[in-house]
Amino acid sequence: MRLRPLLPEGEAGDFRLQADYFDGQIDLKAFCAQHPRHPILATNPLVLEPRKGSFVFLARFGGVVFWNAPEALIRQVHEELKSLQGLGQLEERARDFLMVRVGAAGDTVGFSEVHLRELTLDKLRIVSLALAQSVALDHFEAAVSQAMARFQPVVAALSRSGRLALPHREVLRLAGFAMEVRAAVLDNLTLFDDPPETWESEALAHLDSDLYDQFDLEERLGAIREKLAYLQDAGATFLGLLDTRKNHRLEWIVILLILFEILLFIGKDLAPLLRSWLRWAGG
Repeated sequence: MRLRPLLPEGEAGDFRLQADYFDGQIDLKAFCAQHPRHPILATNPLVLEPRKGSFVFLARFGGVVFWNAPEALIRQVHEELKSLQGLGQLEERARDFLMVRVGAAGDTVGFSEVHLRELTLDKLRIVSLALAQSVALDHFEAAVSQAMARFQPVVAALSRSGRLALPHREVLRLAGFAMEVRAAVLDNLTLFDDPPETWESEALAHLDSDLYDQFDLEERLGAIREKLAYLQDAGATFLGLLDTRKNHRLEWIVILLILFEILLFIGKDLAPLLRSWLRWAGG
C-alpha cells in the first residue's frame, strides 16, 4: 500500500533535523499517556506531529529526532521527556544535525544531506532511526572510552611493575564501573534492529543501507563490541589478580601465625634454662 506523503504530492521542501540522546530507555506508552495532546502518526518508534509541518521521532533506546522544530518546541519536548520516570539526563555532547531536502529526482544520501523524492512516514522513520542510532553510538563510544581511560593507567603500571598497584576497594570500584558501562551499552544495543519498513520495500532497504553506511553504524558497533570485550577481559583479570593477592596475604598471615606459635613454644622451653643460666652467672 502506498503511504500518503507528509508533504503534498510534488511539493519540495527542506527539513532541518536535530538529533538528541537521553541516557536510558524511553517508555513510549508512558510518554503518550502523559502527553495525549500530541497527534500520533506512528508508534514504536513513536512519531508525533506537535504542530503542522514539525515532526518528532522518539526511539525506545533514548534517541529523539526533531524535524523542522522551533527551539521552543524542542525545549518543551525535552522537559516532557525529563519528567518521565527512570529516564536519564539529556546528553548534549551527543547532539547531531542533518538536512533533508524533499523534491529530488531520487533518494540519495550525502555527507550532511539526504535527498528524497518525497517524504513519507516510512522514509521519515528510516532517516530518523539512522540518525538516532548515530547519536546513541556517540554516547556509547564516550562511555566506553571513559571506562577504558580508567583502565589504561592501571594496565600500564601492571606492565611495568608486574603488580596491581591499587587498593582492594579501588580495584572493585574500577571493575564495577566497567561492568556497569558494559551492561548499559549491551542493553541498548539489543534495540538496534533493522526497521521493519525495509522488509517489504527494496527502495526503502536501499535508503536504509545507504544511511547505515554514511553514519558508519556497522563499523562503530563493531568497535564498541571489541572494546566491551576488552573491558570484560580486563575486569576479570583485575579481579583474578585481586583474588591472588588476597590468597598471598592469607598465606603470609598463616606463616606469621605459625612463626609466632613456634616462638612462643621455644620461649616456654627456653625460659627455665635462661633463668638457671642467669642464676649461675650471678652466683
